[in-house]
Amino acid sequence: MSTASDGTKVLGYLRLQPNFSRMNGYTMLWVCLTGIPFLVVINFFQPYILSAMLNVPSAEQGSISAYLAVLHEIVMIVLVGPFGALADKVGRRRICALGYIITAAGLMVYPFATDVTELTLYRVVYSLGAAMIVSSYSTLLADYPMEKSRGKLVAMSGMLNGLGILMLTGLSGVLPKFLSDLGYGPLTTGKLSMAIMGSICIFSGIVVAVGLIGGDKLSSHHDKQPFMRLMAQGIGAARNPRILVSFASAFAARGDVVVIGTYVSLWGTLAGVGLGMSEADALKMATVVFATIQTSALLASPVIGIVNDKINRVSALIVGMGLAAIGYLVFGFSENPFTGMWYIPAILLGVGQIAAILAGATLIGQEADPKITGATIGVWSFFGAVGTLAGSFFGGLLFDSWRPGAPFLLMGFANLIVVFMALYVRLRWPQDEPLRDLYKAKP
Repeated sequence: MSTASDGTKVLGYLRLQPNFSRMNGYTMLWVCLTGIPFLVVINFFQPYILSAMLNVPSAEQGSISAYLAVLHEIVMIVLVGPFGALADKVGRRRICALGYIITAAGLMVYPFATDVTELTLYRVVYSLGAAMIVSSYSTLLADYPMEKSRGKLVAMSGMLNGLGILMLTGLSGVLPKFLSDLGYGPLTTGKLSMAIMGSICIFSGIVVAVGLIGGDKLSSHHDKQPFMRLMAQGIGAARNPRILVSFASAFAARGDVVVIGTYVSLWGTLAGVGLGMSEADALKMATVVFATIQTSALLASPVIGIVNDKINRVSALIVGMGLAAIGYLVFGFSENPFTGMWYIPAILLGVGQIAAILAGATLIGQEADPKITGATIGVWSFFGAVGTLAGSFFGGLLFDSWRPGAPFLLMGFANLIVVFMALYVRLRWPQDEPLRDLYKAKP
């Protein structure tokens, strides 16, 4: 990482704002690698807890997974916006690092639940940390890049997200098999697996607490604004039609990794057990499918990022949401995640998922008023939480009553609706320049 003649920091082909140190830049990339992945791993490991540790009947697991996901998203809906505004007041570093520590606590106590009621209480702890990570991560991503590198940095974050998800879910997927082969029983296996994951999360929180020192300069001039005013300004940012459609894209796309992490593993685990596999072997096979999805997203990220910086960002959103709709619908109509040419819908889902996420994140970063970035990103994350809640709740109910692909079909149709919204905005406001100057936040 070097410094350009204009004072901006250069990371490969990326330019960062001159306010940040090299350590800040590398730490921000560490957040990209670990932040969102730690919000996926609990959903991926959950079917093992339900099947092997709590002996929940397979016919009830979709509804219980939906219930836990809804609880998680309610916490996110209530807190992610306020945490985004709070990040504008007290700094991104404090909110982000504390989020890691609370998330780690949630991971480590989760397998100690003896019934679904206890599992619910432990999920609340985890969700509190998740809300802190999501709000601060998204704000950091908007703060750090120069405008001409925004799409590329969002793409790099997507790659690192994918790599982190691949590593953490891969580890959580093989740990039960590894530990059970060593002779541990299902209860001990689950507890040891989550203890390992929680320890990694604590280490990541320490890295963030140290590495982001001095990386909150953009938020320092917001401290005099009242907290509730920041929240109101974040909501009011939707007067900008591009921010409004970005909020809609978050509803459809931001919860993708949670829905995929929950229902790919659940579908795969139940399908594997139905084929005569043990819970550990079925989870391992589901990990292969999930890894294919995430690897596809990882490989597609650089191309998508470059394209997002080359074309109008609303056009990029249309393409991204369209690809996501195709991926979700094809995967959702599959009969079984293991049989036939299963890798084709898995690849389509991975590419579509990352295209939608990167396009929405790039657009909101371009259009957000720098004075209320944290609050705007917090509201954007709020809409993502609402979308995840809807997909998780209705998808879980339909998972049990209709077909396992139902959550993916719901998300596919949601993406199609956003495509039509984005088409209207693109035609009505065709200019490439940001509209934020026309819709500045009121003092």
